[in-house]
Amino acid sequence: MSLKQNKKIEIVLIITFSFITLIGILNHAMWRDELNGWLIARDSSSFFDFFESVKYEGHPLLWYFLLWFLNKITANPIIMQIVHWLISVATISIFIIYSPFNALQKILFSFGYFPLYEYSLISRNYAFGILSIFLFCTYFHNKYKNYIILAFILAFMANTNAYCLLISIALSITLIFEYYFKKHLGYKVEIKKNHIFLSLIILIIGVSISVFTLLPPVDSTLQGGANQWFLNFDINRLLQTVNRIWRSYVMVIIPSDSKILDLIFFSFLSISLFGCILLSFIKKPVALCFFLIGSLEIIIFTYIKFLGSQRHYGHLYIILISSLWIENNYDDEKLYKKYLENISFRFLHIFSKTIEILTSYRKYLIGIILWLQVIAGMVAFSRDLSIPYSSSKMTANFIQQNNLDNYHIFGSEDFTIAPISGYLNKKIYYPETKKMGSYVLFNNSRQATNDLEIIGEIEKYFVGKNKNENVLLILNHSLIEYSVDLDIVLLKKFTKSFIYNEKYYIYLVKSHKND
Repeated sequence: MSLKQNKKIEIVLIITFSFITLIGILNHAMWRDELNGWLIARDSSSFFDFFESVKYEGHPLLWYFLLWFLNKITANPIIMQIVHWLISVATISIFIIYSPFNALQKILFSFGYFPLYEYSLISRNYAFGILSIFLFCTYFHNKYKNYIILAFILAFMANTNAYCLLISIALSITLIFEYYFKKHLGYKVEIKKNHIFLSLIILIIGVSISVFTLLPPVDSTLQGGANQWFLNFDINRLLQTVNRIWRSYVMVIIPSDSKILDLIFFSFLSISLFGCILLSFIKKPVALCFFLIGSLEIIIFTYIKFLGSQRHYGHLYIILISSLWIENNYDDEKLYKKYLENISFRFLHIFSKTIEILTSYRKYLIGIILWLQVIAGMVAFSRDLSIPYSSSKMTANFIQQNNLDNYHIFGSEDFTIAPISGYLNKKIYYPETKKMGSYVLFNNSRQATNDLEIIGEIEKYFVGKNKNENVLLILNHSLIEYSVDLDIVLLKKFTKSFIYNEKYYIYLVKSHKND
């Protein structure tokens, strides 16, 4: 294929990806994890308040700084989706133009589950992270590296999310490994000494800022808060963690976390798959270093802190693709051959033959993974077009179209109601905190509530000057308790939602004492 033909394919692929994902993101109904950050940027009373609130989110500040800036332009959260779409298009454009993969591999990756759906349609900080990883791979060259640019990229990466902080550390170790062992590896890595010092300073500052902002307040309850680390041995949790490898690479067949036989079987498949890929990198020590360290970091973090969802452990898949990209910079196998000379002949023959088989057949294994990712991506994308990710958008539209947004609104459970506040651009009374609000901070000030307590709060509201008003009540479940003093009528329910607890029931509440 000529260079001109290749460029045409790249342009068509970028345009196609851009068009499809634009349709997807404009159709996508945002959920709480997307809109809570937007609400923090929108409704924080000051920058200090904004900074303090973001610390409850469990993420570095970079994405939230962007949201803060966007809120100065408009209060409509669609701007967040458009900017996120631009980030995802930029990411895939870098991959298509600069990655070493062939045309089919680029097509398959681009329309796989993570690029097409998870890191394009859902507006979170993870797209920023993937952009920085691919920028690093683009600027990563065998001989003439600009370590200062790489350090800035790594510092940026560290401040996108916790998983990319781990990946930035793994890539930093990889750079150090390559430089320190350059003579043994037979590589000619040229760099000025003062560039090394400056790069280390940039990297240390970037990582330190990320770690500082990731430290949650003492009253945080998000994912167990600052003190909850799982440091005991638990075979069930270990099997669930190992299963994340399979879940990241193979999205079509998802094992159950509750069935022990599933966990054992797919843990065996996960270890086998991971082991085969790991051994296939053995001829390229630098790529092997990153693949092993980056993957182990994510796996260990998954076990000791957070089992996570696809968007979290999907970084294992991104590490695999990035390792293949980095590997392309190296042709030498000197170190591999040198170490083989020190192994006994019988073991040498078996080991060498195994590596050759794994290396030669790896392209087929990667091809299968890419195809399965495409199937998962198409299924998830199509589902999002037909089934709202959250009912929040439809609920907010109904309220606005029927002029119900002028009413005083009670909403519970607070964190599931937050996306409605985002779409309405209106604060809602949350019984969990007993005050008006929009975003939710997961701390000790939140107290679980029930229908009886919610009704009691509404009855208190009707006392005095509010007795002649009507109140709108939004719940993420059907109301169980009623009151003899209140006339409660179900206006509408929205139960078509992929997120199970973002289905809503809208009630109009009147006081009998009005009559």
